[in-house]
Amino acid sequence: MNETKKSLSFSPEQANMLKQNIIKNVTAVLVSIVFGIWVFPRVQAVDPDSLINAFFFLSIFPLGAMFAYFAFNYGDTRISILIHRVFADVSSFIFLIVIFCSLTFATVLGIIAYPSFTFPFMALSAFLILGCVAYDFWQFMLAITTK
Repeated sequence: MNETKKSLSFSPEQANMLKQNIIKNVTAVLVSIVFGIWVFPRVQAVDPDSLINAFFFLSIFPLGAMFAYFAFNYGDTRISILIHRVFADVSSFIFLIVIFCSLTFATVLGIIAYPSFTFPFMALSAFLILGCVAYDFWQFMLAITTK
């Protein structure tokens, strides 16, 4: 079971695609941070007794986006064709924005409702966001290195 180590070398086109993927993911994370900053003062005005209703309605958005996002696969995309890559990036970007902003909103609601759990809420949200970014990057890397 002696495997040879393969070093990854990318063509200029693949390197450009990687940069685009990184920019997409960083942008999605930044949008969710800005959204969190924008939504925090607004959520503080919500009656604490009605926060559970907000959690209920909020749960619908990330569930739909997560089903679509995790069903999506860059391997099913003709990654070398620009228009296919654009549609793949745009759709995955939209799913990531919905997931990340919903997580951010839920985290803000949780922090307002249970301030003593601020760290766990933030840590779990950050891990889920980082997991989605890692999954997206991994799927993308598989697509550009196997074709």
